[in-house]
Amino acid sequence: MIIIIVMAFLLICAYTDIRDRVIHVRVLLPFLAAGLIPAAFSGRDALISAFAGALCGAVLLILSFITKGAIGEGDGLVLAVTGVYLGFFHNIRLLFLALFLSAIVSVISIFLKGWKKDREIPFMPFLLVAFIFTEIGEHI
Repeated sequence: MIIIIVMAFLLICAYTDIRDRVIHVRVLLPFLAAGLIPAAFSGRDALISAFAGALCGAVLLILSFITKGAIGEGDGLVLAVTGVYLGFFHNIRLLFLALFLSAIVSVISIFLKGWKKDREIPFMPFLLVAFIFTEIGEHI
């Protein structure tokens, strides 16, 4: 069930990130609540796992502030939500694979399409693809 929830969440986020270049709070909050409420009633270990997973997003939010928005706040918020569902290590794996995939696409686009190195690209599609590779690929 967690895979379906996170997949739906990332699909919505990827769509709005591509279309509007924004992550809507009205999408984040219901998914965050849907992850935190069961964790709160599942005991201390589940709650610790949820908060540890969200820590990855919190670090990105701090980096967004430090870099004056070079890293989007929405990226940090989304990773906080996915962390609630996936826990710390799965969320870190998700982040690093998404960063790796976005770096590959960026380098290829710079060389083949002549993009400037400071061009912004939506990050949520890479999180979605990384999730498919890591979580769904693990269950096939």
